[in-house]
Amino acid sequence: MLVWGEVLSALDAAGQCVLVSIIKVAGSSPREAGARMVVRPDMSFKGTIGGGRLEYDVLHEAVSLMKNGGQSFQTRSYALGPDLGQCCGGRVEIAFEQFDLNYRGRAQDFSTQEGVGIFSTTANTCSSAPLERHVLPPAMDDPNSAEIVLNQGKLTERFGEDRPHLYLFGAGHVGKALVLAMAPLGFKITWIDERREIFPKYVPSNIRCIHLNEPQVIVKNLEPGNYVIVMTHDHKRDHAIVDAAVRRTDLAFIGLIGSATKRARTLKRFKDSGISEAHSKQLVCPVGITEIKSKKPSDIAISIAAQLLVVKEEQASNAQGGYRFAS
Repeated sequence: MLVWGEVLSALDAAGQCVLVSIIKVAGSSPREAGARMVVRPDMSFKGTIGGGRLEYDVLHEAVSLMKNGGQSFQTRSYALGPDLGQCCGGRVEIAFEQFDLNYRGRAQDFSTQEGVGIFSTTANTCSSAPLERHVLPPAMDDPNSAEIVLNQGKLTERFGEDRPHLYLFGAGHVGKALVLAMAPLGFKITWIDERREIFPKYVPSNIRCIHLNEPQVIVKNLEPGNYVIVMTHDHKRDHAIVDAAVRRTDLAFIGLIGSATKRARTLKRFKDSGISEAHSKQLVCPVGITEIKSKKPSDIAISIAAQLLVVKEEQASNAQGGYRFAS
């Protein structure tokens, strides 16, 4: 969730809102520190701090704060077992930050910065309400720092999203199902097909459509760590794209839709063209988790999305970047 975009939207729609943030977790909890939700006066909200009784009580607390209007910042600690009867057994500290239209200009500034990329802020929680956030200069911004830290009255936060980039080649039935399955999963997607008319009229906001007659030419210019999924209507074109992809050693994932037979033929063509076995092993074909056998486009899409989430989490847990390729 782009936090400040949602705050801005809520202020424009309702005139006030509360930004709810988990700032500390001890033991087990439904969500991690940094999880957020933006609550409006009518109890509608975006984001989640994990659902259940915790979220239910926090929603009511946020709405109660807005009944008096104004701006404020406060924290509250919840013991999930004793206080709420949840089986997680941990404790979470929640920040409630209330905004009204006087904060709209600042929210607009932060929303604009979110659109550019990740940034961090600091604020003194003891001095004023609303908080006076100061954006950290890039030299002082640690991209590996925690999402949110409150230490002796100093609140440090990181906003924006560093979304992995998926290049999806092919806009057929499975391609259409996959972009819908991937829309809420934290990827940005470039969707490529030579058939301009095949793209839907409307696509999710994280998707960019490109009409390209020779899509394989784009592969050599991809950024390291990008993901590639190939499912065009032409097997020769499929091969040209994955051939260009496996000749690199720095892509996070290279997937090809198809069967075991298609995989065998593709690997033979790699070998015949001089591509090493180590490079060829980067190719995942058939793409998707093997436990799902269905050939329905929607089911294949879920299978591929699940596989990409696994790879995404593996990448995030590896401090060195952890590409799948190993020489």
